[in-house]
Amino acid sequence: MTDQHDADQIESFMQERSFVERNSINPLVFAIAALGIVFVLYQLVGGTLTVLLVGQPMVTRENAFAMRFFTMVGQLLFIFFPSLVFARLLSTRLADVFSWRVPSMRETLYASLGLLWLQQIFQIYLFFQERLPLPDAVKQILDPLKRMMEEMFRGLVTADSIPELLFVVLVVAFVPSIVEELLFRGVIQHSIARVFTPLRSAFITGVIFGLFHFNPLALLPLIGLGWYFGFLRVRSNSIIMAMTAHFLNNALAVIVTYFGMTEENILSLGSEREPATGTVLLQLILYLLLFALSLTAYLRATEDRPLQERRKL
Repeated sequence: MTDQHDADQIESFMQERSFVERNSINPLVFAIAALGIVFVLYQLVGGTLTVLLVGQPMVTRENAFAMRFFTMVGQLLFIFFPSLVFARLLSTRLADVFSWRVPSMRETLYASLGLLWLQQIFQIYLFFQERLPLPDAVKQILDPLKRMMEEMFRGLVTADSIPELLFVVLVVAFVPSIVEELLFRGVIQHSIARVFTPLRSAFITGVIFGLFHFNPLALLPLIGLGWYFGFLRVRSNSIIMAMTAHFLNNALAVIVTYFGMTEENILSLGSEREPATGTVLLQLILYLLLFALSLTAYLRATEDRPLQERRKL
């Protein structure tokens, strides 16, 4: 009877452990494997199918709807559903990987304000990056790449009507904010957090997030955004907070394009002439100060929660 009872306990224990735990799979190896599979499915399989179905890789006004539609379908098929499968392999409870705690209005407000100031900081960074003196050989490579990526972005987000704008927000902001956060701040960050501290796992995931987007011209801002989303995930113990910030970031980019705002509008330069470096630096200091104040307010808005809950991933 004792042996049978022990066997039943062992079997019950094994059933409570996830696939990764039962097979003693290193969480970092699992994260790398998950990223590799998603990359092949989304970037290679999904990208190839989209080009075949649309007929060309570039976005035009004629094929914009089809490109947006197949992009959204690809995100759902090749990122969303695989992320759910990976989460189930990683843990027996999806809530352990995707914490669904609803953030308070205060922390949502301060986190959103922090994102707004962070966007301006990155915009100023790109302003200076574009003015760095580069060798002609490097410029001959980067300039066509920059034009191609700008044309693709404008093709995806440009809208001529409110209904089209809403569809663009759905494709460019709403769906990515869910599927990408499930993958990066869910599966990947949770896996890495089993080896490293929560904040370090957020930073590492942010770097991976930036690299995954394959945009060398905006690599540092993408990494910075990825770190911020990961930090919100850790501090709030909620993937919803990261999704909210991600959605706001993408939606604002769409709205800025819809209303024809330029870099000068965003930086409040308001002139066609080259802005003074000192003026831009003053704005940078201002935005850094505003970001620090928002971040401080956010930390205070979340400090009343138990420390063990904030550390939990």
